[in-house]
Amino acid sequence: MRTLRLLTTGALALVLALTACSADGQDGADAAPTAQSTATPPVPDAPLTVTSWTVRSVAGTAAPGDREARFTLTPGGEAGGTLGCNRFSAPVTVDGATVTFGPVTSTRMACEGAAGEVERALTTLFGAGPLTWKVQGRTLTLTAPDGSTATAEAASAAE
Repeated sequence: MRTLRLLTTGALALVLALTACSADGQDGADAAPTAQSTATPPVPDAPLTVTSWTVRSVAGTAAPGDREARFTLTPGGEAGGTLGCNRFSAPVTVDGATVTFGPVTSTRMACEGAAGEVERALTTLFGAGPLTWKVQGRTLTLTAPDGSTATAEAASAAE
């Protein structure tokens, strides 16, 4: 009888020990499922070079949607694209948080209205000396020493 009582007590202790392990999630059998994150992952910053940037505003003027100004900076030190009407190219130097455009060479079509205003403002900004640059997600901000800015959006991977 005493042996039976010891076996029963031992078995009970074993059952309690196994139950305790299961209750604290050690074996995972009875653990509550973990909630999956439904938050959108952060958008990684687009690289300054090799990205096609579409100008959204410059010096407080919104860029017109029908005549987009676009540019790309190459790792080899060249900038090129369109100012809204005219195509352009320029040498460019990136040094830390600054970018400096050399003389802008462009075609010479007459540009009227908002596209012309954006083109003139963008050409002035590019020639304003070292610009500070900052990319947040898919948005580039260029700031001239006088505080005037241009914002541009990175093209999607499909473009």
